[in-house]
Amino acid sequence: MFRHLLSPTRIGRLELANRVAMAPMGVEIVEGDGKVREPVVRYYEERARGGVGLLITENTSACYPRGANSAHELGVSDDAFIPGLTSLTEAVHRTDSKIAIQLAHHGKVGRLDTLQGREILMPSIPRGHQGPRGPLDLSAEEMGLMARAAGGGPPKIREATGEDLEQLADDFASAAARAQTAGFDAVEIHGAHGYIFSEFLSPAWNFRSDDYGGGVENRARLLCEVLRACKLRTGGDFPIWCRIDAVEFSTQDGIDFEDTQRVAELLVEAGADALSVSAYANPLGAGFTEAPLVHAEGGFIDFAAGIKRRVDVPVIAAGRIEPRVGDDMIRDGRADVIAMGRKLLADPELVAKLVDGRPEDVRPCIYCYVCVAQPFFDRTVRCSVNPVAAREAELAERLRTRADSAKKVLVVGGGPAGMEAARVAALRGHDVALFEKSAQLGGSLRFAALSYEPNEHLLRWLETQVRKLPIALHLERTATPEAIREFAPDVVIAAVGALREPSDLPGADKPHVVDGDDLRAMLSGEGASRNGPSLPIFGKLAVAAGRLMGVTGDPAKLRRASKLYMPVGKRVVVIGGGLVGTELAEFFVERKRSVVVVHDGPIFAAEMAHPRRWRVLHELREAGARLVAEAQIEAIGDTAVRVRTTEGTQEVPADTVILATGLVANPHAIETIRSAGVPVVAVGDGNGVGYIEGAIQQGFEAALAL
Repeated sequence: MFRHLLSPTRIGRLELANRVAMAPMGVEIVEGDGKVREPVVRYYEERARGGVGLLITENTSACYPRGANSAHELGVSDDAFIPGLTSLTEAVHRTDSKIAIQLAHHGKVGRLDTLQGREILMPSIPRGHQGPRGPLDLSAEEMGLMARAAGGGPPKIREATGEDLEQLADDFASAAARAQTAGFDAVEIHGAHGYIFSEFLSPAWNFRSDDYGGGVENRARLLCEVLRACKLRTGGDFPIWCRIDAVEFSTQDGIDFEDTQRVAELLVEAGADALSVSAYANPLGAGFTEAPLVHAEGGFIDFAAGIKRRVDVPVIAAGRIEPRVGDDMIRDGRADVIAMGRKLLADPELVAKLVDGRPEDVRPCIYCYVCVAQPFFDRTVRCSVNPVAAREAELAERLRTRADSAKKVLVVGGGPAGMEAARVAALRGHDVALFEKSAQLGGSLRFAALSYEPNEHLLRWLETQVRKLPIALHLERTATPEAIREFAPDVVIAAVGALREPSDLPGADKPHVVDGDDLRAMLSGEGASRNGPSLPIFGKLAVAAGRLMGVTGDPAKLRRASKLYMPVGKRVVVIGGGLVGTELAEFFVERKRSVVVVHDGPIFAAEMAHPRRWRVLHELREAGARLVAEAQIEAIGDTAVRVRTTEGTQEVPADTVILATGLVANPHAIETIRSAGVPVVAVGDGNGVGYIEGAIQQGFEAALAL
């Protein structure tokens, strides 16, 4: 399996054991002075240990602090940075992996310049530019955090002079030489994502009339000169390449692919040993998930293939590429190296597991965007599914080490918190059993997997790990105090899930009003419906047949089947615009329902990381869904919901009403477990709704603390 992806290759003189590269990602682990210390080393070392052929560092400021996006960015602008960088390369080389440094100057998004009172360097003074399309969909708190991270005021912009450009080339050449001294195996020059070289390449930002503006050859001149300067300063055969934007999406007069293909040829003529192909769009709003953090699987594949046809150096492809797709791309000659970013945050051991023939053990990224949300606020990266990410120095070795004394551990609840707790406890050598009252593992994650497919990958991974590890699994087993005392554990980890409070809305008891528990029962056959609509005979037969064929127990099959039949009307009103409500709205829109989401707050899906929120809300609006904010429900009628907003009262037609509200902590269930007289640690939504990230984090920490 994956024999093309795992085959060796070369970039210039650089030999790689396989064709997986860790994509450069801003992780903000540096303490605030640009210097590498142990947390940074351990973060990269974990990915190197996991078998990645090539690591490419996060944005490293060639001119630090000038042109940096954050004080928490790596620096290489002075010899004082070399000792820390050397410790990083030595750690990576001890694993037989290779590491390249990405050199950047952020140009118009050099937030640190604004914070520290410097002018922003750009090719030209900007002209009017279109901002994000549609509502900003950010809370007041988020906007405040972003504003502070960006300097708290408008930037002062300076059009680059000839002396500035000479200085820039010298700074990058000196940075490349320092990187070589520090033991890096290669340099990637960041010429993409709206940073300084991308701005010169873009007609939307470059209005110069000198040798650096106008036609594509002139706009590419600065990047080519910087590349030549770096090659010259490092001896000529030291591997150096550039990352470039294939296109600049939704930007009038932005970078187009035909120009980029010519830029690729010019860079190869200037000495580039490879080309890394990405893309760019407005970083605020849904454009951010169009590029550079593409939400569509394999969103930039055709761009990489198009560049590959024009040059004779290796091409590095990026953009949410699954290992199987990457393997096919290499086999077909459409790319030479596959860059993976978020996947390697989620599972640093991804490559090693593929080498071992264990792809089912690769912890999946669920594309929730928690990781990439953090740099907007100048915060250290986090990962919803991997609590160790950015905490490797503190946690990685501890997770690999068996506990001093093995305990008898009972985990109550087979949702994400319970499965993660059982997994970690078993890895550390404890004697673990898991009680789950239903016939299937998954809990709320199983239902979340129905509405958002990446959640299913996490569900499958957790199920696989629980079944592979020495965990005594007891399905359809209720953890009564008597059963707990009979089992006699040393400790109970209670992952009992949230409680749904009944709605007190007028009309909530009508037969066409459904809450999450009802919907789960109707679609999956799990549990009993509190209320729920009365199904027609065809619907009853369809659900019964689905249960017999195993459809209702399989999120993927049920997702497909629900596009053919669903026991809800054509006009759906979702009451509650939080994470659950908006994901359900996505689900119903995909099934050709007319959807209105009514929310009592100003911001929909506030619990989502804002980049995913941008994507979800954009797609809902594009599909014609109505999002009614700051609204109160006056009554649910037989055919409509009466809604009051600041503009007055309106009747919203509804065949089916979904109540996506009412989830609260479940203290009674936890206290019942405590009554068994055994030490109890409460985790997950039963302890207070924290969704997937909170569930995984709490389950992990509870088990690690044993």
